[in-house]
Amino acid sequence: MPIQIQCTAVVIRNDALERVLEDGAAGFAAIAPNAMSYGDEKLSQASFMAPVDAEEFAKLLELHGLDRSGDSPDFVIVQTRNQAVEPECDWLFLFEYEGRLIATLRGWDSRKVIAPADDSPFNPDAIQHYSDEEIAEKFEFVERKDGIDTYREKATGKLVYQARQSETPDEIFARAFETVWQLRREPGMPAKTGDEAAQVEDAIDELQPLAAKYPDAANVALALGMAWYTIGKEEKGQRQLVRAVELEPENTILHKELGAICLARKDYPVALDTAIKAVAVKPDDAELLGNLAVIQMLSGSVDQAEATIEHAVRLSPEDVVNRNVQGIIADVVSGNRKRPETLEEMMAPPE
Repeated sequence: MPIQIQCTAVVIRNDALERVLEDGAAGFAAIAPNAMSYGDEKLSQASFMAPVDAEEFAKLLELHGLDRSGDSPDFVIVQTRNQAVEPECDWLFLFEYEGRLIATLRGWDSRKVIAPADDSPFNPDAIQHYSDEEIAEKFEFVERKDGIDTYREKATGKLVYQARQSETPDEIFARAFETVWQLRREPGMPAKTGDEAAQVEDAIDELQPLAAKYPDAANVALALGMAWYTIGKEEKGQRQLVRAVELEPENTILHKELGAICLARKDYPVALDTAIKAVAVKPDDAELLGNLAVIQMLSGSVDQAEATIEHAVRLSPEDVVNRNVQGIIADVVSGNRKRPETLEEMMAPPE
């Protein structure tokens, strides 16, 4: 019995399911992702409204031992709007019947079609398919909320909706980074513990697969570096920030975060090097100059620190932080205060 497929569908040979599932093709229901999953004697399928969800299910099938490579893959992904099959295969036959796209095993002579109920949200009478080019040309993105993407048709103002089960990498990153940013550890402050640390660890669990998939993404390395630092894993954080700086050496935010971790580890040579490079990118940035002055003082170059902070204050006289740093350095130069050797000592009241 041929099966109706809709939107983006994953179509699997039942003989492959028999090979990898404990209950064979009958066990497909146990791993099927939604109500739009069913099969006949030869094929099983799951239809999705978003290609990203079909891809996630395809990865699950691969984990079960199914293969989608070669001339005769165990399963394929079909885009119903253009009947594209990926990868190409020699066993799938597609045909249209009463406006519906039907899939069957090539050579199978059954003509009874298995299809979803008429009131299904996948009802082809209620769905208009658009190509990626048409979406880019005719629609503008409005928002994503509760798993629903909303688009507005430019010509009419009509809103259309697309349901998705899976998050995109950008969405995963945005959510994880929001957690890291909200719970970030300020320089000189102790590492987070308890529930806050657990939330950051959850964010790390989400960021690490992104780092593996996108090794050249400096923003992911930044987020991981900040996250590790927040929970007291400074060495891991420093490695991530070094990587981020290598990827985007002109990004002074990365230099700033790397310097903070290096100060926590008392790795003053690396902290000094990254602070100098940041100032080289933005020589008139008072905040970066203030950071450099602090590192110069902590590493023992008090005279250089004094000259740097005076320049920073001239550039931005209203900067309260830099004026405080200037006062501390002045006390050290005059002998009224012992030179601090850590950021914590510098921030503590003088004895």
